[in-house]
Amino acid sequence: MKKFIVMLGVVGLAVFGGFAIRSISAETTTAPTTTAEAITTSSSADDSAFLYADLDDLIDQIYQEVYDEVYQEIYQTASAAVDEAMVEEIYAQVLSDLEGAIASGSVSVVANELQERVDAVVGIADAAVVGVSTYAGSEGVALGSGVVYRDDAVAGYYYLVTNEHVVDGGDNFRVVFADGSETTAELLGADPVVDIAVLRFAASGAPATIVPSTLGDSDDVSTGMIVLACGNPRGYDFYGSLTMGVVAGTDRDVAGDGVVLYIQHDASINSGNSGGPLYGLDGRVIGINVSKFATTDIEGMGFAIPINAVKSVIAAFDSGF
Repeated sequence: MKKFIVMLGVVGLAVFGGFAIRSISAETTTAPTTTAEAITTSSSADDSAFLYADLDDLIDQIYQEVYDEVYQEIYQTASAAVDEAMVEEIYAQVLSDLEGAIASGSVSVVANELQERVDAVVGIADAAVVGVSTYAGSEGVALGSGVVYRDDAVAGYYYLVTNEHVVDGGDNFRVVFADGSETTAELLGADPVVDIAVLRFAASGAPATIVPSTLGDSDDVSTGMIVLACGNPRGYDFYGSLTMGVVAGTDRDVAGDGVVLYIQHDASINSGNSGGPLYGLDGRVIGINVSKFATTDIEGMGFAIPINAVKSVIAAFDSGF
């Protein structure tokens, strides 16, 4: 590696350590000129010449040349010393430290966190969302979705909530599960104004995987909140579909009577989604999907009954709630 000694004179050429350095100046008794002198180099093949206007300019040029040579030398030395095993060891240590930082919360990975939350809600919905089929005698009347919100281990029942318009006109009801199996359900009561119905079915006829979902607090819902809608759009061929969107607004008086102030959101819902839950990213049910505006000039306007209004109806028909 070259060593450098730089001596600055008024006029002249100095060569140190293989570098020829020319300063640009004039005799003090001579009028200044505007034409710079040509670069002069020494005869050595390793010499470098610098034409500089001031000290800072000279330092910058020397720094760059030293950096280029030192970097290459260090890089080549390090490359020769580091073998594949050492690279893998370093990589494993860095990865371990990063995972530890993420786990401790000192480093946040937003995209991964969102995906993990969605995955968790998928598991919650799979265990609680069911199909609801309504019959008048043996004739099918309607089908929709429902969400199990409570189990009574002593009595051996599961309780679910759906829309009143899903059970309207029926005299017998069946709960349909993801594997295609079904069991009969009993209608405990329905409120056509709020459009909520409560049913129960025997645990003995249900899969062991049923786990009730927790009902949240719709007073905590705000515009921009990410939501997930689950249900059976267009029937059981699309059983357990899950769509994601955001809350577009709250307290929407769709009917114009002020009775139910809906949650407006843009998660995709279709016929068959009625009665299905609207989840927050914490896995709690914040609403029950009921309708959408669908015209040629309207898109992405779905509505859910706030879960606090739903709770009032549940309490009227489910004494154990």
